[in-house]
Amino acid sequence: MTVGQELKWRLFYDNAWAMRAAYLRSLIACGERNVVRLLRRLDAQTRKYRITVNAQGTSFTPQPWPAGFDIGPAGVPLLRPTSFRGNASVVPFHTHDNFAAFIVDYIDQAGPFDAVIELGCGYGRNLFDVYYGGGPSTCRYYGGELTESGVSLARELAALEPDMKAEFFSFDYLEPNLDHLPSFDRALVFTAHSIEQVCKIDAGLFGTIAGVARRVDCVHFEPFGFQVAALGPASQAHRDQVLENNWNVNFAEALDEARKTFGIELTCLVTESFLPSDPQNPTSLAVWHSERPAEAAAA
Repeated sequence: MTVGQELKWRLFYDNAWAMRAAYLRSLIACGERNVVRLLRRLDAQTRKYRITVNAQGTSFTPQPWPAGFDIGPAGVPLLRPTSFRGNASVVPFHTHDNFAAFIVDYIDQAGPFDAVIELGCGYGRNLFDVYYGGGPSTCRYYGGELTESGVSLARELAALEPDMKAEFFSFDYLEPNLDHLPSFDRALVFTAHSIEQVCKIDAGLFGTIAGVARRVDCVHFEPFGFQVAALGPASQAHRDQVLENNWNVNFAEALDEARKTFGIELTCLVTESFLPSDPQNPTSLAVWHSERPAEAAAA
């Protein structure tokens, strides 16, 4: 088992964001400048087909929905398979998780924050959804992303919305470094299915996150449930898929080590609590915070 992240999965997302960038740039070239409309048009396009990737993670091919899906009058399936709390389920096709709404609600409950930071942000989609979904207009938004294609597209979209104070930068989970960010008093950091393809992370990642502000709240939407407890058949199917793909196997272990090493406080842990688009890759939730005395933060 690889310690780190396979090149295949690094290439996967570089190409995934490049493909989306090509489509969005075609809309921009035709005169579209509204970021919300651009993102919603991308949603509409991606609902129509699935994307397959070759073994090297270097090319994408749109594929029609396979046999067994009941295609409705809108040209998309009426229902889709998912899983919840360890068991397979079926829900309406247009039912999806909304991580951005969770972040907006969390900010309203626990904020205010000086900065909202997403690590592994891709092309910034979640950050834009947080901002346009009612997130604060006074704080700064930051997105760290491994792929050049993701950072480039995120910056292009941010340039279309000058009222959103957003910056995007290169970030690698294997060499996590946030020293270039300003010093904040309070920051909210979150990840969403971005740690999943890094086979093993170092507990120091959480220490790096804790260092971005005097008080840090961190929310992880990551598929780690099977590492905590098997809730049912879907948990076992998830574990099997993770091992087959060489995805993350130590998020829960590294988080527990970080609690002891860096003194972070785990405030919420709920496994397999969403409705994933991939039934074998269910999302779990972990929320933690760290706080340093004001004099230590200033040192």
